[in-house]
Amino acid sequence: MHTWPTRVGSVLQMLDPAVGPRLVLDRLWHEVKGWKTIGGVWLHCKPGHLSPSGTFIVGEPPDSADEIAALATPATAPIATDDLPVVARQLRDGNVPIAVLMVSHRGSEDAAAFLVDVLSRWCMDRLRVQLEVSELAEENLVLRESLTTQVRQSEILSNSGIMNALIQSAVRAAASSATVLIQGETGTGKELLARLVHNRSHRAHKPMVSVNAGALAPTLLESELFGHIKGSFTGADHDRKGLFEVANGGTLFLDEVGEIGGETQVRLLRALQERTITRVGDHTPLPVDVRIVAATHRDLAAEVKAGRFREDLFYRLNVVTLGVPALRERREDIPLLVNHFLQKYNRDEHKNVEEVPRQVLDMLMAYPWPGNVRELENCIHKAVVLAPAGAFVEELVPATIRSYAAQQTTTSAPGEPPDRFLKQSLERYAEMAGPDLNALALSTERILIAWALNREKGVKLRAARALGINRVTLDRKLAEYGISVTRGKGVDAGDEDAA
Repeated sequence: MHTWPTRVGSVLQMLDPAVGPRLVLDRLWHEVKGWKTIGGVWLHCKPGHLSPSGTFIVGEPPDSADEIAALATPATAPIATDDLPVVARQLRDGNVPIAVLMVSHRGSEDAAAFLVDVLSRWCMDRLRVQLEVSELAEENLVLRESLTTQVRQSEILSNSGIMNALIQSAVRAAASSATVLIQGETGTGKELLARLVHNRSHRAHKPMVSVNAGALAPTLLESELFGHIKGSFTGADHDRKGLFEVANGGTLFLDEVGEIGGETQVRLLRALQERTITRVGDHTPLPVDVRIVAATHRDLAAEVKAGRFREDLFYRLNVVTLGVPALRERREDIPLLVNHFLQKYNRDEHKNVEEVPRQVLDMLMAYPWPGNVRELENCIHKAVVLAPAGAFVEELVPATIRSYAAQQTTTSAPGEPPDRFLKQSLERYAEMAGPDLNALALSTERILIAWALNREKGVKLRAARALGINRVTLDRKLAEYGISVTRGKGVDAGDEDAA
């Protein structure tokens, strides 16, 4: 008496088209070997169709399986063999063979045919899923290519107007072949901006090579940039390409270019002017086609005045200048970055830290972040590692940040209520301009609107929330008071003076 019909449901549940053939057959065999009627299952997926391709076997396959498979037809049918009887089927996608299925059995042709049929359906479902995934991947690529610049630059996360303007400038610069100089404090993300310039340029299919000029001794830096020949110095036991040659056709990112010594500055200037380099110890010039993107935390113009940086090299590098603002100048990006780093380190550390509580986020927003984005990232990483039971408690915030917040609270509220200062200011105003309530209300409203817009760097939605009004009301009041706003900066200078 065959028991296989009673287990049909169990078999069908195993045939998930998202699971590969090896795991599906292993699961299936774990079920059917208890039937005592099935000898083995043999599945051959042809290359270029079902993935992964190859032959997958569970149980005991018949002898000369390849020869028997050649006899399979598109219909499920038995094939006579000298040992185990076989039920086989050739699977086709239209007129194209994509796989062959064989199930051997011990006197239970119906059970074997059932397995061939359900596995055939699994194969076709898996092919359909693969095609859908491929189509979705292609559609995703097309959509990503069609997205706006602000959305596509996923490597640079920002909500601030000043950063969006910087990204736009970087994209425009990327379309040219001009040398780019990126200036900004340490930890602001200068290398991310350099990578954006490379990825959006016509050199994106070529390598981008990076070197930190401040981390290498002058002699080692020359060898790193320009290469050397065998015997040029002690330890040079073979010829070695420099980074200019490695990056040929692509982009060379010179980080901390302000730290380069005088002799290397001369060689770098010649490479930029002549488009050729000479390896250390050699006299043969080698042509190179490299775009230079340089970065520094120093004020190179001041370094030129102090005589520490060549003026002619400065002008060669300073064709397009991109200034990356410090994190304290774009505080609206802090919540976005905090969320990004939480997700990143939750994945890396296998944790599940929830969203930052409001009081902790306010503390992070108020801190000036001298180490910029890198310091913020380290802070979040530490919090994720040490967080108890997935909670981002205030104790996880570094002591320097907590002490800064406490100091700010003490400074801003030295024991006197805000109304006390308001009373003093209003009394002085009344003495000078008179106690006209209508005039006072208009003047106060204008001042507060300008103050909120400046604090929020011209982001009207945030300013409206801070003022306790909606965006439409804010726009109406801006029109009434004749206040113009620049996103990323705030109230225009003339309007601010009037306020």
